[in-house]
Amino acid sequence: MAKNNGDTPTEDNVHARLSTSAADKAKADKWFQRGKELGGKRQFEYAIEYYVNGLEFWPDAVEEGCKPLHGCAVARRQTGGKKAGLKDTMTHSMTDKDARKALFNSFWLFGRDPENLSYIEGILNSASRLHADDTARWAAGVFQKALESAPKVSAKQLQSLATLLEELGDRAAERAEAAFAVEVYRSGVEVLDYWRRRFPKDDSVESAVKNLSTKMTILKGKYKDGEGYRDSVVDTEEQMEMHDEQRSVQSDDRVEQLVASAEAEFKKNPDNKSALRKYIDLLTRREQDEDEERAIEVLHAEFKRTDDYGWKSLADDIRMKQLGRAVRLATKAGDAGKLKEQRISKLRFELAVYKERGERYPTDNRIRFEYGVRNFQASRFDEAIPLFQAARSDPKNRAACGMYLGRCFFRKGYHDQAIAALEEAIETHTLNDDDVAKTMLYWLGRAQQASGEAAAAKKTYGKLLQMDYNYGDVRARLDALPA
Repeated sequence: MAKNNGDTPTEDNVHARLSTSAADKAKADKWFQRGKELGGKRQFEYAIEYYVNGLEFWPDAVEEGCKPLHGCAVARRQTGGKKAGLKDTMTHSMTDKDARKALFNSFWLFGRDPENLSYIEGILNSASRLHADDTARWAAGVFQKALESAPKVSAKQLQSLATLLEELGDRAAERAEAAFAVEVYRSGVEVLDYWRRRFPKDDSVESAVKNLSTKMTILKGKYKDGEGYRDSVVDTEEQMEMHDEQRSVQSDDRVEQLVASAEAEFKKNPDNKSALRKYIDLLTRREQDEDEERAIEVLHAEFKRTDDYGWKSLADDIRMKQLGRAVRLATKAGDAGKLKEQRISKLRFELAVYKERGERYPTDNRIRFEYGVRNFQASRFDEAIPLFQAARSDPKNRAACGMYLGRCFFRKGYHDQAIAALEEAIETHTLNDDDVAKTMLYWLGRAQQASGEAAAAKKTYGKLLQMDYNYGDVRARLDALPA
């Protein structure tokens, strides 16, 4: 067995945390302080280097290193910093046999592209291998949020995250770190619940949720100070109710019981936001109009009582879901007149909602993007264009903004501007074969064709055919171009 360097787990203590000496923490602090100074001067490129170098000395420094690194990485990308290239990923291997080196490389890549799921997952996996458990827990939270907002996510990614969280909790439980373990287990249950909602036909997740919930309950019962058998039974009953609240499929009688219990809890504690959220969640779970109207009424009353706009926003979200459901039902019924009516109602309501939200939160680029999309759908291109231009600074929607800008310019007849916007969006888009990429290529070809650039259009349509041979009318358009 190789000699241990004092900061990694040994075979005799496989559950031990990573330990960092006082001397190494002092060295790391110097790097962190300099990184903080550079970040304050908006020199994000250099700040990231200093934070990464500090984390090499102290990998488990979440508040001192991980969080400010994340902040600088996001700011760097928003100000035009380039992503890591292929050569960078080859020289910074996230699968290095040395877990510490792999973690350092993952931090370095993450600093160049904080939205990249593989880099976040690289930090998570390497930190877990190294038993830098605080960093692993932080990275798991970042990864969970990224997965929930990603347009595409696989069941394998969610399963992997839930498994790693369970392993992280198991290690903490072995070290008698009950609070840490329970928190991690709870995060694992949240991931599994999201997996279940995202992939409702996957039956394997039900047993995984039950097993992890039970493990969390047993741990809480084991370590609570002064807790005896009776308290453990009560806690188990509470956990079973929590489990039922999280399940997506239950009998109507059980749902009514849970709703009544949640309503009583909310009325008893009207200022408890968690109680209200639980009550609303249960009311809207079955997607029944009567229950949803009840939820909307409660939320409007709470908004009027507290002037907390979040409650009205939630009520509007429920209404938008109702309108979307009505469109789907009309589509399924094949009633063209009803479908048109429902689409108009939905669009009118959403335009009003996002206009109001934009007035409430004028710097929120995600709201700008959503309002821009609705204006585009309403053919209000002059209103949509500045919204998409402003919303481009949000990395999550940058590619989609470029795609919509190109389409707006095209619909206005500004073909040169459409070509420029779409070429820029295609160049910066990281997923070269997703639906957004295909849409951008299609409208770039249309813009090139409309501006008389037949050769360029032919080349663009050819790329799209290689990706998706049956995409729209692209074959007919390609055939119609002059030889």
